[in-house]
Amino acid sequence: MYKPVSTIYKKNHLIMSIKKQTKLCAVFLLATLLASCSKSEKMMEQPLPKEEAKKANGNNGVSATGDVVGQITVGYQGWFSCAGDNSPMGTHWWHWTEAWQQTPSQGNFHIPSWPDNSEYQKKYNSNLPALGNGSPASLFSSFDDRTVNVQVKWMKDYGIHTAALQRFNPTGIEGPIRNAITAKVKTAAEQHGVKFYIMYDVSAWVNMQAEIKNDWLNLMKQYTQSPAYAKQNGKPVVGIWG
Repeated sequence: MYKPVSTIYKKNHLIMSIKKQTKLCAVFLLATLLASCSKSEKMMEQPLPKEEAKKANGNNGVSATGDVVGQITVGYQGWFSCAGDNSPMGTHWWHWTEAWQQTPSQGNFHIPSWPDNSEYQKKYNSNLPALGNGSPASLFSSFDDRTVNVQVKWMKDYGIHTAALQRFNPTGIEGPIRNAITAKVKTAAEQHGVKFYIMYDVSAWVNMQAEIKNDWLNLMKQYTQSPAYAKQNGKPVVGIWG
C-alpha cells in the first residue's frame, strides 16, 4: 500500500527518537546502578561499630557450630535381623528379605547389593548360594552389640560426627527391637565419641502426633542425658522426617 513520504519520514524519525531515548535511559540506569554499587562497596569496606556488628551477627539466623550445624551427620537405621539372633523379631529376616518371615532366597531378597561383612564377628548363614570367592553368603544382625559397635566405630574412623538414629513407628511389631537398638547405639556412641540423636520417620504413620509425643516422653527422652546425645544451641536435637 502506498504511503506518503512525509508519513514514512515521521514514522522513522519517531522510531529513531524512541531508540535514542531508550538508549539514553539504559545508559542512565547503568550509571545509577554502578554508582549505587560503588557506594555499597565503600560502605561494606568500612567496619561496623562494635555494637552494630554484634547485633548484625546475632540476627542473621545462623546457628553456631554444634553437634549438627557444621558437622557431618549420617542417617542410621539399624534395621536388620536374622533368624537365630535372639532378637524380638524372632525368626524374621527383617529387611533382608521381601517376606521377612521366610528364609532368604534368590527370589526373596530385598537389598540391591551385598554388604562387606568382613569385620563382623557374628554372622548368620542365609542359605543363599556361596559368593563368587567361595565364601558363604552370611549376613549380620543389627541386634548384635558387636555389629553396632563396628558400625559406630566406622563413623568415628571416617570423620562422621553425628548419627541420626531413624525411629519408625514403634507401636507395632518393630517397637521392641528398635528400643533395644537405641540402647546399643547409645553405648557404642559413648564408647567411640560419636554423637547421636533420634530422628522419627513418619512415613505411613497415621497417629504420629499423639504417638510421637508419648514415645518421646516415656521412652526416648531419657537418652538426652547421655553425653553422646547430640545438642545444638544447648538443646537436645530431635528430627522428624517424612
